[in-house]
Amino acid sequence: MAFVPIRAEKGAVGPTMRWSPPSQCYLGSDSQETFHSKLFTFVNFGASANAFLTACGTRSQPSVEEVAKILLSNPRNFYELAGGPTKLVLAVPQLRVSSY
Repeated sequence: MAFVPIRAEKGAVGPTMRWSPPSQCYLGSDSQETFHSKLFTFVNFGASANAFLTACGTRSQPSVEEVAKILLSNPRNFYELAGGPTKLVLAVPQLRVSSY
């Protein structure tokens, strides 16, 4: 059930709010400028609400399998979000190392 409110990105056309299931978002700062924040939705509603979301299935970070699934489903988009070959080279070994 989708009940976690997610603000639309600045400059986005359309609704300013959407709803996500707890299992499809992750705990952390929504203003993170990390590679994962470009691929996944991060939320932070404070300690009490975050504890509730954790009980509902929200995790602190995506799994290696989730990152790999995005890579395999749309390699071009993954490459563009990584910011080019240099940053992609840094992201891919993290998948390999984390899978052990």
